[in-house]
Amino acid sequence: MNKTILGLTLTALATTSLLGCTKTEEGATWGAGIGALAGQAIGGDTGGTLIGAGIGALVGGAVGNSQDQEAQQQKASANGSTIRRTTIQETLDANGNVIKTGTTTTTSSQTSDGYTGLE
Repeated sequence: MNKTILGLTLTALATTSLLGCTKTEEGATWGAGIGALAGQAIGGDTGGTLIGAGIGALVGGAVGNSQDQEAQQQKASANGSTIRRTTIQETLDANGNVIKTGTTTTTSSQTSDGYTGLE
């Protein structure tokens, strides 16, 4: 029971320590951890653990870097998009007829920081 609580506590601390990291840093960290476990399981010694951690960090960092670059490309392609929404207000009269009472148009432009320029 104590080992389970200790394991869960260490896992929670490791996960929260990754907050604010880039995908590259996260990938390298997770890769090193998984690689170290695999290296220990395969090699059964310190050398295998270190080699596994190194290879895992390289592979995890490369995967994370790819995710970072993809996110940057998506932000760059989002710049300049404009969204226009038109809302038509309608009411019913006493006879059940639909009467148009007004129109509202909302326009916003998308930048890498989000939507701006709401009017």
